[in-house]
Order: sequence, then structure tokens, then C-alpha cells
Amino acid sequence: MKTKHTTNEIVLTALGMALVFVATMFIKIPNPLDGYFNLGDGFLMLFAGMLNPFCAFLVGGLGSALADVAGGYAYYFIWTLLIKGVEAFLISELFHRFGPKYKLGYYGLGAIVMVVGYFFAKWFLKGSALIALSGVPENILQSVVGIVIAWAAYPIIQKALGRTRHLKAE
Repeated sequence: MKTKHTTNEIVLTALGMALVFVATMFIKIPNPLDGYFNLGDGFLMLFAGMLNPFCAFLVGGLGSALADVAGGYAYYFIWTLLIKGVEAFLISELFHRFGPKYKLGYYGLGAIVMVVGYFFAKWFLKGSALIALSGVPENILQSVVGIVIAWAAYPIIQKALGRTRHLKAE
């Protein structure tokens, strides 16, 4: 089955990927172990609430994974594509099934996917559960900041977009 995407969906998907990339690549704080703390999750969660699950997967997965490549962490590309893509897909799917009423819960579930996913990715890449566990606090903090960004920006963006399109979730 071939899905036809509207111009608005294509533009919002491209904009979302670009914003996630920029927020991940340029708004980052290195951590002492390996990698960095970034603000890309906030934009990932925000756009996941506005797009269909496939487009949300692209925004979260590709926007974040391409920032890994550009930032010198190419060995995380596949992991990030899958983890962030699934995080965004899940959030979007919940928005489309149940509407925005419980968005904090959806963002929280997405955050759990991200934290657990990177724990296992780091365990695999570094060969140590202890090293992987050391990254959990940074990922939790990154998720909390992302949730705050998405929660605060969602009503503002919805109001702006409401003038040009109506989301299925509402």
C-alpha cells in the first residue's frame, strides 16, 4: 500500500529532522565518559506529537543519527536511528490513538525507550554493563529536559499550526 503524504507533512518532517539535527549537533554539552548531552530530544518529542508515526520515525531517527555522524560518533548511527526512531514512532502512535490529553505520559514512555535503548547499545559497544549504567543518569536528565521543551512548546505550535491544518489526534 502506497501512502501519499501531504506537502505540510513533508515540510514538517524535513523541518523536524533539521531542528533535531541542529539541537543535537550544536546545542550539546560533552560528558566525561563518552558522548554528549543534547537538546535534540525536546524537538524529537515535539514533532512526534504532530506527525504520523512514519514521519516521526524519520525525524527522531535520521535527525539524531545524522548528528552522531557529523559529530564524530558514527559508530552510534544504527543504534541512534533505531532508538530515537522507535522513541518518536511510539510517541506519535500514542498521540494518534489517544489524542494529546496524556502527552506527558507519552513523552515519558518515549524517554524510557531512549534510556533503556542506549543502555543496551552502550553495553554492546563498550562490552560492560557498568560502563553502560554510567550513562543512564545523563540520558534521564536529557529526557527530562526534552519532556519540558516538548510539553511547553506543544500548545504554542498547535495554536500556530491550527490555523493551517487540523491534526487527526484532536
